[in-house]
Amino acid sequence: MKRFYFLITGFLMFTGINTNAQSDSVKNYIVSALDLMKAKSVNKHRINWDSLYTDSRKKAEHLQTVKETYPLIKNILGALKDAHSNFFPPEMVKAYTLGYRATGQEFPAIETKITENQIAYIKLPGIACYHFAEWDEFVNTFYKKIEELNAQNPKGWILDLRDNGGGMFYPMFAALSPMLDKKNVIGTVDAEGKYAFFDYDSKGNLYEGKQLAHHFNIKKIPQRITKPIVVMVNKKTSSSGEFCTVAFAGQKNTTVIGQNTMGLTSGNQEYKLSDGAFLILTTGNIVDRNKKEYAKVGEGFTPNILLEDLSDDGYMITASEIFLKK
Repeated sequence: MKRFYFLITGFLMFTGINTNAQSDSVKNYIVSALDLMKAKSVNKHRINWDSLYTDSRKKAEHLQTVKETYPLIKNILGALKDAHSNFFPPEMVKAYTLGYRATGQEFPAIETKITENQIAYIKLPGIACYHFAEWDEFVNTFYKKIEELNAQNPKGWILDLRDNGGGMFYPMFAALSPMLDKKNVIGTVDAEGKYAFFDYDSKGNLYEGKQLAHHFNIKKIPQRITKPIVVMVNKKTSSSGEFCTVAFAGQKNTTVIGQNTMGLTSGNQEYKLSDGAFLILTTGNIVDRNKKEYAKVGEGFTPNILLEDLSDDGYMITASEIFLKK
């Protein structure tokens, strides 16, 4: 009888220790996520952190596993009120890092053509993966298509950013860089008012401020495009697609046409949590070459020419009229 008692007691002690370990794991996971938000969020000075920590701990009291915290963390992100922060569970991160082809997805297609008026048309799609070899392929393909169009001596260029829903800004910025007239045309400003402009050099190095953000393995960077450019945007142009758009704000040889972009005009950074999940935090708002800040959620970028006819013909007719005036 005593032996049975000790067995039961030992079992209860064991399960008690395990439950506490789970509780500590959950608590640490929630706190680490909150600590990152408090340190990195662009809106960190607008948040009552004492209240948010207390409320989050209370809501996590009944949770026993880290996986059970995911809906809570997504809910906490809403308190940051930036409309752009996000949370990717480990399985989504894995697919994200494997890339398009390994997960059976279609690789982003870069469409090109020469119009009847001898205008070079190129479409920059979004690219939403964290696979560096596919980033290199995306940029090198864009460059190759630029060279093919350039060989036909176009009178001007159309860059189509319509429906570019964003993804990873680095490969998109590297791709369109030959169309930009100078450096420091796009950047972010953080909660402390610190600016960091993106720069890309002839060696394939991309910088954010003074920090090397990524190196691309580039075969050949095309010559800089100096002829007139029309940039097409619509309401589906969002996030990194809007970064690409804002990069042309104030460029003398460029006219942006279409409708206001979506309004996710902020920069995100991925932070890896203990189980491999990504906490995606908005760390800064977009600024253009003149340090104009695009901070209002949902407002977006306003084109130089707003269109009523949003059909392909409407865009192309307006673009043709612009080139005729150049």
